[in-house]
Amino acid sequence: MINKQLSISEIISIEWDMFQQVQNIGGRAECQDDPETFQIMRRSQYENWSDAMIESYLDYLRQCRDRGRNLVTEKYARMMEYTDTRYYDEYLAPALPTVPNINYRLVNQIVEQQIAWEQDFVVKYPRLAARSRPVTSEADADGFTSVETYARGELLTYPTALLQLYLDYVKELKAEGKSLSVMIEDTMVRLYGYNSIEDAEAQA
Repeated sequence: MINKQLSISEIISIEWDMFQQVQNIGGRAECQDDPETFQIMRRSQYENWSDAMIESYLDYLRQCRDRGRNLVTEKYARMMEYTDTRYYDEYLAPALPTVPNINYRLVNQIVEQQIAWEQDFVVKYPRLAARSRPVTSEADADGFTSVETYARGELLTYPTALLQLYLDYVKELKAEGKSLSVMIEDTMVRLYGYNSIEDAEAQA
């Protein structure tokens, strides 16, 4: 058995250190100097993962750190495959690890469900949704990174074993009538001090 809270804290600590090393084209981003927001955003996600997913990711994250791989840098690079294909193909793709074909298939299935959950979220919580990322990649051209593109970028840094656990978890939640998007947002607004997601929506 893992201590989930300690494991989540270690994941966020490693990710924060990696985030500090990200070199942006336009220079250091403001969010790199905002550890509180980073902590809330990342914790909101991991609090709603299964223990098996947390254990798998932490083990992989430690291995990558020890080998000098920066998964956060890779995540943002992967996003640029969809937001700036020319730059990605010329400057980023040659330096990135090869992604197994099975990973793309797993990611596509996960993202498909995430998009469905996000679209439902927009309908149910329009005020909160208005302050969030656009849902699908069509909006990337407007200068925003969509939920879809962000998810693909992040998921493509994961190992096959974790992606399989993720997909199994997504299917389990769907079968139970739960939405991971709502679960994550509910955790997030509570960390910001609201009583519930409904409370946050009413005050948005």
